[in-house]
Amino acid sequence: MDLFGPIPVRSLGGNKYTLVVVDEFTRFTWVVFLKKKSHAAQEIISLIRKNETLTGHKVKQLRSDHGTEFRNSTLEEFCDHKGIGQNFSAPRTPQKNGVVERRNRTLIEAGRTLMIHAGLPMLFWAEAVNTACFTQNRSLIHRIHKKTPYEVLKSQKPEVSFFHVFGCICYILNQRDQRSKFEPKADKELLSCPFDKVPLAEDEADTSDSIVPVSCSLNQDSAVRSSNNSSDANEILEAEDSPATDNLSVSNSPESASVSEHRYHPVDQIIGNIHDGVRTRSCVSNNFCMYVNFVSMILPDKIHTALQDADWIKAMKEELNEFERHKVWTLVPRPSGKTITRTR
Repeated sequence: MDLFGPIPVRSLGGNKYTLVVVDEFTRFTWVVFLKKKSHAAQEIISLIRKNETLTGHKVKQLRSDHGTEFRNSTLEEFCDHKGIGQNFSAPRTPQKNGVVERRNRTLIEAGRTLMIHAGLPMLFWAEAVNTACFTQNRSLIHRIHKKTPYEVLKSQKPEVSFFHVFGCICYILNQRDQRSKFEPKADKELLSCPFDKVPLAEDEADTSDSIVPVSCSLNQDSAVRSSNNSSDANEILEAEDSPATDNLSVSNSPESASVSEHRYHPVDQIIGNIHDGVRTRSCVSNNFCMYVNFVSMILPDKIHTALQDADWIKAMKEELNEFERHKVWTLVPRPSGKTITRTR
């Protein structure tokens, strides 16, 4: 497990950090969005309890760096009580925790690509990262198991027929306004609800304003592709079993913030051509998986195979240059009779 942040711009839920947890065997990934680093211990405990109940398997070991969010009395007491071992990587050696470090980079790059293509502002970074995590759990093929992480973990093939393009056009059912029989019952929007600024909680009064979306109901069956922005887009989906999401709706309960809803929006804020026709799900069902957020995880089996690929040669040179720049290792003669500790 690892944590990245703080992100300069708070997400829709007011979060600045992301906790990434990867299962060593299945490579299934969970992301948890945090407002403060100190919340990480309780979220890890909650995630362990939830997954032990759902899967019936016990967590045996936690591997992380020496960050205080992982090495604290709360988490140590829980691990001692549950009999879980804590394995910490050596200081300033992220390569010892390479599985989750690589997944961190993959999620960040995929989330950046999703936001740039959809033309969304930076405050949607949590939704983009969560979407990338959700799609990768159901699309990447494990090199050993020859299955997706979702299939290895849950012993069933994932359902991907409901995938949609991140930032595509959707229809929001209007349940507030009084409509006549022949007036439209839904408002045409992008896959990003209207939002207003609301006051922060008392414990966060010294930080910048938070932005929360307006309460709305998305009709999944009515979501369609944008004609101009769907050709090379990644796909959006519902995170029904994801342990942590930045919800795109707020409750209508009295405790929730009071916000207003605007039916119409300026044309310059709408992505895509508003005059283009609507494409239904049946029109795009044949190619629904073509532009899913795939990130290649195929590694060459032999060194000579990698040396034939210009991209791999470039990546190896960059990695060696980074080692030299940061002075990661000092080369010394190999002591006789000693075992070499290999990196992960």
